Amino acid sequence: MENISEVTFVTDLEVSGFLNGVLNMAFSTAQFVPQIVEGEMMVSAAPKITVNLRFDLRLAQILRDRLDEIIDENTKPAAPKAAN
Repeated sequence: MENISEVTFVTDLEVSGFLNGVLNMAFSTAQFVPQIVEGEMMVSAAPKITVNLRFDLRLAQILRDRLDEIIDENTKPAAPKAAN
């Protein structure tokens, strides 16, 4: 399969909803903005909507199941190491 899309790193889910059989999700990416506040340089994170996704309930269920698997696999404590 040829991949013709860009990869976008997202940091938050801003909006989600379901209407007429379609799930709608808007993801944002934090844009770090330097600014001077009371004479000191500060950096604030300003969210910008960078990805809008729309898909059916079938794909939502597939994504949910796969995300559950990935999260479970990566949040379990490591098995104790065997003594030599």
